[in-house]
Amino acid sequence: MKFYIVTPTFNALAWLQRCVRSVADQSGNGVLVHHHVQDGGSTDGTAEWLAAWQQQNSGRNGYTLTFESCRDSGMYDAINKAWSAMPADIDITAHLNSDEQYLPGALADVAAAANSASGADILLSSYFVVDSQNRYICHRWPTVPSRWLSRTVCEIITCGCFHRAGAFRRHGIRFGKNWRSIGDLVFYSDIMNTNPRVHTMPGVFAAAFSVTGNNLGWSEITEQEWERYSAGLPAYIAKTGALARLVCKFKRRLPDFFYSAPRSYSLYSAANTERTQYSIKHPTSHWGCRTEGEGSS
Repeated sequence: MKFYIVTPTFNALAWLQRCVRSVADQSGNGVLVHHHVQDGGSTDGTAEWLAAWQQQNSGRNGYTLTFESCRDSGMYDAINKAWSAMPADIDITAHLNSDEQYLPGALADVAAAANSASGADILLSSYFVVDSQNRYICHRWPTVPSRWLSRTVCEIITCGCFHRAGAFRRHGIRFGKNWRSIGDLVFYSDIMNTNPRVHTMPGVFAAAFSVTGNNLGWSEITEQEWERYSAGLPAYIAKTGALARLVCKFKRRLPDFFYSAPRSYSLYSAANTERTQYSIKHPTSHWGCRTEGEGSS
């Protein structure tokens, strides 16, 4: 099965190196990986490092990396540019930010799930939330999103979402370039309006989302964009936003009763070109507002 992973980046080389390594080690066991990095014209040596990495790994079995370095209109424009270059022979596509990583064997697990759920348009995995030192904050289970909740709550996180390439091409929905922060919410809301067939993979921990302190989701930009977005919603939808968040919170915690909590994970760090194993002392699916974790290596 062939994957096309897209990564937008801009002056984030230290994070990007971890991300690229986590994608590169996914190939094998029937998994082919094409990783495309769309760089917004970084000045921190990103293009030079990518060129060197590309050359060093040109003969790596089942893995290819391509990149483009040019000005763009922001993260969402970069992702759209990368998707527009997707080869015709791709089976599954996904978007992984430069400050996120895949877990060992993640794409092999996704491929197996895609083969068993052959009718699924979208596959959703579990994922970890970690701090800037890779320390555990929490884990999150996937839930089947609804058209109603998706209007006001982003039920899907991009690092744990995998699109069947055929369905992705057919619906043609891409990120809106007029957003800087809440484009994910709008993107998935639009996709849910097409009634996609969604398959959840709670037993597959595919990725780790890093809380770096610079995430746009907690910025003033998000508040401003939410006000602009909600002003365009029907009044009855906007008024039920608080209820939608409560329902979504319940859906995310419900799998705690059915699945065993994870006890460890393995990630790349800035100081090491090999993965480091981290243990989880107090597993929880409750994120809250925590930005620092507890994990130990």
